[in-house]
Amino acid sequence: MSRRRPSTVVPEADAALTPVDRPERHVVFALMATAMLIYNMQYSMVAVGLDALTTDLHAPLRWSGWVLTVFLLGMVVSLPVAGRFAERFGARAVFAGGFVLFTLSSLICAVAPNVFVLILGRLGQGVAGGGLVPAGVSLIGEVYANGRTRAIGLYAAMMPGAAVLGPVVGGVVVATLGWRATFALTVPIGALASVLAFFILPPGQRRPVQRTDGVGIVLLAVIMTSFIFALTELGRRDAPADMRVVVGSFLLCAVALVLFLRQESRFEVPVVDLDLLRRPPFAATYLISMAFGAGWQGIVAIVPLYAQQGYRQSIEASGALSGPRGLVMVGCAALSAMLLQRTGFRKPILLGVLGLGAVMWIISLGIANPTIAGVTLSNFWWLLLIVSSAGIFYGLATPSLQNAGLELAPTRIATLAGLRGMFNSLGGTIGIAVAVMITSRSSDTVVGLQHAFAAIGALVALSAICVPWIPELGIAKRTGTIALRSDGPSAERAASTRSR
Repeated sequence: MSRRRPSTVVPEADAALTPVDRPERHVVFALMATAMLIYNMQYSMVAVGLDALTTDLHAPLRWSGWVLTVFLLGMVVSLPVAGRFAERFGARAVFAGGFVLFTLSSLICAVAPNVFVLILGRLGQGVAGGGLVPAGVSLIGEVYANGRTRAIGLYAAMMPGAAVLGPVVGGVVVATLGWRATFALTVPIGALASVLAFFILPPGQRRPVQRTDGVGIVLLAVIMTSFIFALTELGRRDAPADMRVVVGSFLLCAVALVLFLRQESRFEVPVVDLDLLRRPPFAATYLISMAFGAGWQGIVAIVPLYAQQGYRQSIEASGALSGPRGLVMVGCAALSAMLLQRTGFRKPILLGVLGLGAVMWIISLGIANPTIAGVTLSNFWWLLLIVSSAGIFYGLATPSLQNAGLELAPTRIATLAGLRGMFNSLGGTIGIAVAVMITSRSSDTVVGLQHAFAAIGALVALSAICVPWIPELGIAKRTGTIALRSDGPSAERAASTRSR
């Protein structure tokens, strides 16, 4: 009896999941990149207006800081779910629906009468943003048969690139129209982009998925909310922190974490696949993404406030600091994406984490009017130089982080992208919360910000120890693909067959 060859068993399933080179791929990419530009610019515009909205709404920094952290918290909760929804209902429905929610939430933010309503609107924006990342990556993977790695890398570069261009526009908008206009201006643009998405984007591939882990999602939200709330109480400057609230919040966080781990180990399709996190290639990628999120969001969210209070820069000037950084970041990311076949993933990531950590440490020193090569720089040009250098290192590492590990599980690109984005946002959430806590507790805001930069920079640099476990480009050809627990037994058998 002749044995059945693997090539006659798997190709049908594989062919259905292989990206098709669509003629409209460039139009699809342009629309999604534009949507991400609007979304991320709006997020970063808020950082420039943080001081203004804190004063206007009569809110202490420890609560106005939630305007930044709750946005990322919403993304943390929705990213893994959005990946599953994209696989079940199609990436177009998730992408377009997410942008509708983003537009409505922007309207709430624009008319918010107090900081708590503003926080609610920002939560809606964050939840909406969680659907854009995995759905966008999935659609690009579907329409690009050739150059998928490069296209995903360029798409990834649009996200942080737009986030640093936002302060430039935001500085002008806040100075001329006020901080509310940063939200109001995105409403008509977001409405138009939502309509175009339904008509231009392909529906996306669908695959049967099992029920969503709702309990796990709630527990994850409780973990993060209670942790940040404890830091908020610790950040009280007007009175001593109520240690009953702090201890109670941390205990709630710990209990929710234990329940979450138990839930995820039992649920068939968990929010976070613990089996995946036990695998060094994926765990290393997510830990570095988390540290990178803390570093990058720290610069995007805190530098404008630091420039305004520490260096006495105007709102427009503090926003203008991010313009060149955005251009540098996008250019370096594009170059890095094109050179991935030569450099692999590990070298750009290692250079990125060490470089970004060093930049944050230099910022923490509070250097003013330095003389470099006989030329004395003003505070603005010094900040512009050092902050722009952060874009170099983030841009070099971003395409590699977005692509590392995808080829090990090619049928779950949307889910893996969602988890990677979740950990990146998780790092940003924790990083900003810790920075706000350190700053709020300090008797001097500027000194507190400097200590926060130093702490986050050390964390980013320390993540370099994970680089040796990053899966290198082409690893799937040598070791075969990996079946995730949520793929089910049939996927395990198929992956085992392909790896032989």
